[in-house]
Amino acid sequence: MEFLRVVLQAPADHFDDLLESYARKLGMDQTRDDTLRVGVAELSFRKNEGNPFYHFAFLVPGDRFDAARDWISTRVSLLEGGDIDDVVFDFDNWSARAVYFHDPAGNIVELVAHEGVDENGRTGEFDASELVGLSEVALVGEQSELARGLGEFGVQLWDGAIAPGGLAFLGERARTFIAASPGRGWLPTGRPAEVHAVEATISGPRQAAATLGPHRINSLAVA
Repeated sequence: MEFLRVVLQAPADHFDDLLESYARKLGMDQTRDDTLRVGVAELSFRKNEGNPFYHFAFLVPGDRFDAARDWISTRVSLLEGGDIDDVVFDFDNWSARAVYFHDPAGNIVELVAHEGVDENGRTGEFDASELVGLSEVALVGEQSELARGLGEFGVQLWDGAIAPGGLAFLGERARTFIAASPGRGWLPTGRPAEVHAVEATISGPRQAAATLGPHRINSLAVA
């Protein structure tokens, strides 16, 4: 599974700051007024009069985490609570390390690297062109409904649990939908998850589309 395009809602009064932060501060390519290029994926934002927020993660090459951490830490304030230097979260069970930050819309954004995944052998300073794509996209809603719907695309549970207070990780290591119940606290801030619409296009074995509560999922067959 690969995330090809993800569309999220964004507060109208933070919209310009949001795009400017990613394009100018982080150096991501802005392909349209509302769209950023993140490796193989497009990340788009749509203006909303409310205050929607999400959790999502950018995928870093598995051998470039330290350089990526240095890069991001000079551009944003990293969220605290981690296992290493209070900002790096060490997920031993996934052979992954991550840091988190808030963007101007209040999204809880993660920068994550999985050992052995998309390693590129580069050295030196990191920049946004090395981002592989989107690694995690959270869907908030009734977990079993989300899992059943994603199962129609061949996206299956690979870690976590469909249970009260739990998180269900659906897809594969490093490329994952996270199914969360409303009110479940997000790492590392504990902010309760809220239901806000996500539109996602993924690669899959066949072309298909489904509506899962407020979320719209599309699958494109990729040879």
